[in-house]
Amino acid sequence: MRGNYRKLCLTAAASALAAVMTAVAPTTALAQPAQCDDGESGPSKTLSPRVGQEIQKLYEFMQNDQYNEALGGFNNLIGSRGDSMSAYEKSTVYELRANVKINLEDFNGALRDLQTALSTNGLPPARNNQLRYYIAQLQFQNEQYQTAITGLNQWIQLARTCGVAVDPNAYYLLAAAYTQVSPPNYRQAVGPAEQAVAGMGSEPRKGYYDLLNLIYSELGNNAKRAPLLEQMVNYWPEDKGYWTQLSGAYSVQNKDREAFSVLEVAYRAGLISSENEILTLVQYYSFFDNPYRGATMLEREMNAGNVKRVQKNLILLSQLWSQAREHKKSIPILREAANNASNGELSYRLGMVLLADEQYAASERALVSALNKGGMDRKDTGDAWLLLGTARFSQAGPSDTAIWARARQAFVRAQAYDNARRRASDWITYIDAVVDTYWTGLRLDWEQNIALCEDDYARFERDARIRELQNRAPEPEALEREAARRNECEALKAQGRPSRNNAPAESGSDTESAPEATEENTPEGEDSDAQD
Repeated sequence: MRGNYRKLCLTAAASALAAVMTAVAPTTALAQPAQCDDGESGPSKTLSPRVGQEIQKLYEFMQNDQYNEALGGFNNLIGSRGDSMSAYEKSTVYELRANVKINLEDFNGALRDLQTALSTNGLPPARNNQLRYYIAQLQFQNEQYQTAITGLNQWIQLARTCGVAVDPNAYYLLAAAYTQVSPPNYRQAVGPAEQAVAGMGSEPRKGYYDLLNLIYSELGNNAKRAPLLEQMVNYWPEDKGYWTQLSGAYSVQNKDREAFSVLEVAYRAGLISSENEILTLVQYYSFFDNPYRGATMLEREMNAGNVKRVQKNLILLSQLWSQAREHKKSIPILREAANNASNGELSYRLGMVLLADEQYAASERALVSALNKGGMDRKDTGDAWLLLGTARFSQAGPSDTAIWARARQAFVRAQAYDNARRRASDWITYIDAVVDTYWTGLRLDWEQNIALCEDDYARFERDARIRELQNRAPEPEALEREAARRNECEALKAQGRPSRNNAPAESGSDTESAPEATEENTPEGEDSDAQD
C-alpha cells in the first residue's frame, strides 16, 4: 500500500504543475451531478505564478527523492503565504505536502494534511473525492477502521455516480476494514471482497484471494469457498495450505471423495508433511477401502519421523494392516502399543489378532494379560474370556484333558457376561461332550483290553496242560513272554476302569502355558462377574 502513496505523490504534483501552466477557460457544463465536476467547467482553478513556481521547485526535490528538502520548502511556503493563498492553492499545497510526509512515513502528519486539503474545499469535486480515497487509505494504515469504512464507502458511491472506474484496491481495503472492526463484520465484507477479486484483471492478486477465502471461511460458506480455493490451487499450487483448506471445504460438504483426491495430489507433490495432514490422508485410504496403501504410507512416515510412534498412531497402523489382512505385520505393531498400555484393551485386541493368525499360545498370553490389567468395558471383558477359552481349546491335543479343563474354566467365566453367555454355554456343552466321548473311549479300550487279558490267561492255562500231557518242558522265551503279558494285564486291572474320579493328576500338553487371570480383572464398579 505504501507504493500506492508514493505513486500518488507524482500524480498530484503533476496535476498541480499543469494548473500553473494552463489557464482553463470556462466551458459548457456537461449533464452530470455537481459532485462529478472535474474542474474543466465553471470558474477556472489555477495557481498564482509565485506559488506555482515554488511548487515547481519543490516538485524537483520530490522527483529526486529529496523529501526532507521538499518538506522544509512546503513548510516555509505554508508559513510565509498560508493566509494569502487561495483555497485552491492551499488545498493543492497541503495535498502535496501530505505526499512528502507519506514518503517520510509520517502517516499521521500526512493524514492531517489531506484532511486539511479536503476541508479547505479548494479543489474540484472529483479531486476532492480522490482525497477521500487517500484519507481512507491512511486511516486504514493507522487502524482507524470504522472511519476508513465510512470514507471508502463515500468515495466508491461518488465514483459510481460519476461513472469513474473503482480501483479494486478500494474494494479490497473496504473488505479488509470490515474484517478488522470489533466485532468483525464478515457479512458486510463479502460484497467488496468479491468485487476486488472480480475487478483485478488478468493478474491474480494473492492478497485479494486470501481475504475472500478468510471471509467465506468465517461465514461457513463452503459452497462458494471450494470453487474459490480451486482457483487458488491453480494459481499458487506450491502453497500447501490452499490444498488442505480445499480438502477441508469438500469434507464439510460431505464430498469425501473430492477431499481425499485433493489431499492425495498434494501429498504426491510433496506438499503434505505435517502429522495431522498425513493421518487425515491415511484415514481416507482406510475409508475408501485401500487400507494397504494407508498402512504402507503410515509406516513410511513413521520411519521417516514425520509421524510420532505413539500409542494412538501404532493402533491405527495395526488396524490398517489388519484391514488389509496382513495380520503378521499387524501383530508386532499392536504388541508394541500394548506393552506400554495401562489397561487391557490393547492386549485384548492383540489376543484377537493372534487368535485369527492361529498363534494360540501367544493369543492366550495376550488375553490373560488383558484380563489381569482390566480397565475394559463389560462387553470386551466377556469377549476376552470367550476368546481365552477358544485360544486354550485350540492348543489341546486328542487327550489334553488339562487344557480342556482350563478352556472350560474360561468359558464358565464368560457366562457371567450377557454378550458372551450363549456362545460360552455352547462351548461348555461341546467340551463336556468331547470329554465324555474321551472317557467313554478310554473305558471301552480298558474293557476290551481286560477281555483280551482273560483270553490270554485261558490260553496260558491251556498251553500248560498240553505241555503236561506231552511231558514237555516250557521254552524259556515262551515263559518270559507269558510273564510279561501277565504283568501287563495285572497292571491294567490294578488301574481299574477309567473315570474322572480315579484319573491321575492332570497333565497338560507341552505348550507353554500363560499365568491364570486373577479376580482383579472384574470391571471397575462391579463386585463380581456373578452380578451380571
